[in-house]
Amino acid sequence: MLENVFNYMFLTVLIFLSLHAHGTSNKQVTLTYCYEKKPVLPHFYGEGPLVPKSNPGPAIDILNQVATYHPYLTIKFVRYPWKRCLNDLASGKVDAVVGRYHPLREQIARYPKTSDGELDNSLSFSNADSCLLHKAGSLSWDGEILIFDKPMSMSVPHGYGVIGEMRKKGFDIYESPSINKAHELLFKGRVAVSLSNCHMENVPTGFVQNTIPINRSIGYLMFSHQLFERQPLLANKLWQTLSEIDAEAFYQEYFNQALAH
Repeated sequence: MLENVFNYMFLTVLIFLSLHAHGTSNKQVTLTYCYEKKPVLPHFYGEGPLVPKSNPGPAIDILNQVATYHPYLTIKFVRYPWKRCLNDLASGKVDAVVGRYHPLREQIARYPKTSDGELDNSLSFSNADSCLLHKAGSLSWDGEILIFDKPMSMSVPHGYGVIGEMRKKGFDIYESPSINKAHELLFKGRVAVSLSNCHMENVPTGFVQNTIPINRSIGYLMFSHQLFERQPLLANKLWQTLSEIDAEAFYQEYFNQALAH
């Protein structure tokens, strides 16, 4: 008799756990993602508080692709100035942003880490390399030392996040309306250097692409501490999904579109 009671109790617990797990797996989750309201190329396109209906940028396309892997997940996009995105991430008003690693940001966000506590780049959001495109013999870059006769002008599409870094390296920046226009200015001799995505084909005679990146930017999907405490499994699942998506293909598609216009 006592054995039957224990069997009944054990079966009841199993049914409860099964129903609880089932309910959790089907519970709808809304994740609020914040990004800059100005274009930050090549990641985000468009300006203003609304997400463009077409060609919002590879970063948004990637996040929408991630959501398709998780039917219970809805991503709500909001666009604010970058500082507000970070402030709202710190307070938990938004759940996620994409950005570079900085030690101070660990105070307000969770990054993907290995079991040793190191950044896990296999779970990064994006790896964007920029390479120099220039006339043969006009400059030298070996990955550490940059040599050129100053001043040297560089054409970079307006809104590219790399502009500040290039100014620090001594280039005089001309902001062009598009990638295609930036390259055209170089090929017509209006500027001395342009930037490419390190995989450019059909470089015109007399010009070279230095395939050693002049700038490397690794972006991470950063979660607020509040979101991570509520949904640690969700956060880890989303990081894992990113590792299964060919993010470079999304960026390459936008790059090809830009060259075609």
